Amino acid sequence: MRAISFAGLHRIVKAVAAFPNGLRAAEMNQLVQENKLVLTRRRSGPAPTTLYHYRRTLLCLRALKRDGRRLRINAADPDVRKLLCHPVPAGGDHTLNDSAKDHFAALVLKNAPCRALFFDLFMPLGVTADSVVRFRQNGFPVKWTRHNSCRAREVVFHNDTTDRTARCTSPVSVAALLYGVRYWARDELGLIDEYCPKGGDGVVMFPILRPRSCATRNGRSVPQIVYLLLLLRNSEEWTVFSILDLITRCCEAHRQPISALFDAIDWLLREWPHHVVLIPTSRALATLTALSAPRETLELRQYYRVSNGPYISHLRIHKDIVLKTTEFTDHHVQHPSKIQAAF
Repeated sequence: MRAISFAGLHRIVKAVAAFPNGLRAAEMNQLVQENKLVLTRRRSGPAPTTLYHYRRTLLCLRALKRDGRRLRINAADPDVRKLLCHPVPAGGDHTLNDSAKDHFAALVLKNAPCRALFFDLFMPLGVTADSVVRFRQNGFPVKWTRHNSCRAREVVFHNDTTDRTARCTSPVSVAALLYGVRYWARDELGLIDEYCPKGGDGVVMFPILRPRSCATRNGRSVPQIVYLLLLLRNSEEWTVFSILDLITRCCEAHRQPISALFDAIDWLLREWPHHVVLIPTSRALATLTALSAPRETLELRQYYRVSNGPYISHLRIHKDIVLKTTEFTDHHVQHPSKIQAAF
């Protein structure tokens, strides 16, 4: 498994479906290249090895099936059929809509190795991650850390709730799980999010629900996490929050993506500009514990930032911020009394 674009996978599936007799591997490569179904971040055509990984991924997820030397769409799978009903992202667009993400996620969870080696680590003992809804609603956080053993550098996954542990002891397994399936779950399918806890001890991954939002009178979208954040204020005139603490208490605890917290801060700054104060930190301090460029990127994800502005580590929220009843018009959003009970 490798880090790949699921928007590209979607375009390939839709294109191959136009050939009921299937295609050979070379014909499929030509189809992808000529129609620019997959583009690198430099907007160039993929290398042959990249095309191989896309083809192999679709076979592993059973979106494609072999028929002799030809590859056909696996139309017997209901999630594949539903994917074919969705419009594909435009060329160069790396974003899938939520329904397409869920159908791809279902295909990933049907893959026994993906489920057993990664997704089941999040689940309660005796429960398997055999559905997207079950994984989102019942999964527990899992921490991954790097360790230097006597033989090699390994990656250890540990679920503190179930005490379940798994180890990646080879470069192949690290590439497949840490940089393949984990990337799919976080960046492509929106099944998990992750952050670096205090002290720099590993990285915490946690399952997330789809963000819930409600509409204000001016039509803007307000994440439900705004309400969670405001409920955490103390009795002082100003309450100081650590962004990292809010990620733990609002995002991990309530299965919300970190982006929902940042959307909540965006809304507060827009609607209550004189009642919210951002407290910046330097990039050097924000990445003090990072020993590599990828680690720096990972640690910087958990700092709020507007455009090219400074990295925000804390913010102050005033006690006078209130939310009107009209801001709970969307029936998908819990009433404040129910959110209060969650704490």
